[in-house]
Amino acid sequence: MSTHTTPNPAKQRSMLPYLIVLVLVSFAGYIGFMVYGAMKSEVNLVSEEYYAEELEYTNRMKQVSRAQQLETPIQIISAPAAEQLVIQFPAELAAAKGTVHLFRPSDGKLDITLPLQLNAEGLQHLTTANLKKGKWRVQVTGKVGEKEYYQAQEITL
Repeated sequence: MSTHTTPNPAKQRSMLPYLIVLVLVSFAGYIGFMVYGAMKSEVNLVSEEYYAEELEYTNRMKQVSRAQQLETPIQIISAPAAEQLVIQFPAELAAAKGTVHLFRPSDGKLDITLPLQLNAEGLQHLTTANLKKGKWRVQVTGKVGEKEYYQAQEITL
């Protein structure tokens, strides 16, 4: 009787565990990269005091309503060729005091607030030469006596 033994074939290692570990490490690295990028990005809110402004919403709507009821509306006229912005109040509101807020939606650091200084005809001229080109929102608030008026308009320089 002859005994013949066959040698054990060498077992091949499976690559599946290594592939699973590689995928999990790659995924964790990707998530880490995304979290790092999100932490480094600058978050610009529309306004720094968003919640305080939200509380004034009812008052703002009354101001808008009063401005819409005027016989001659408050006008905001952009003249890009002359690099000027003209704010025109009706003659009966020429004594109004208030503010002109130039709001840049894309960058709050460029926002400008100026006093409303109307001449005898109810006009105020503002130069736009030093403003960055693009979209702006002009918000005008005027007060005569106890009544406040608000007008907003978007312009492109």
